[in-house]
Amino acid sequence: MSGTLRNENLIKTEDLHTYFYTERGVVRALSGVNVEVKKRKILGIIGESGCGKSVTALSIMQLIPYPLGKIVKGKILYYSDEKEKKFVDLAKINEKRMRNIRGKEIAMIFQEPMTSLNPVYSIGDQITEAILTHENTN
Repeated sequence: MSGTLRNENLIKTEDLHTYFYTERGVVRALSGVNVEVKKRKILGIIGESGCGKSVTALSIMQLIPYPLGKIVKGKILYYSDEKEKKFVDLAKINEKRMRNIRGKEIAMIFQEPMTSLNPVYSIGDQITEAILTHENTN
């Protein structure tokens, strides 16, 4: 799905629902989440443990482990083309296209100690390394 964005959003979720399916039943981790990230802005999501911060970010990045978890409803609108002002619904695109977006255009700093930022190195160097890893360096 693509269309025209009429504002300055880079990413916008609309009524996002993400569920996890366990032996004990369905866990409704996200129910109706709406988030807007404006162009040229940084968004930090804060909240209590278990409130859905990580699941929201993982849903946007399309990193929810299937079939254990699934986005069951909602849109994740991503502004992908500066010239044509088009957006794409990340919840509906294929994995190959998402891999091209993930890391290169959208990234997440995980909170797990083994995958988060290393205090020994500068943040700038670590972010630059992540960007260069996803760039075509030919």
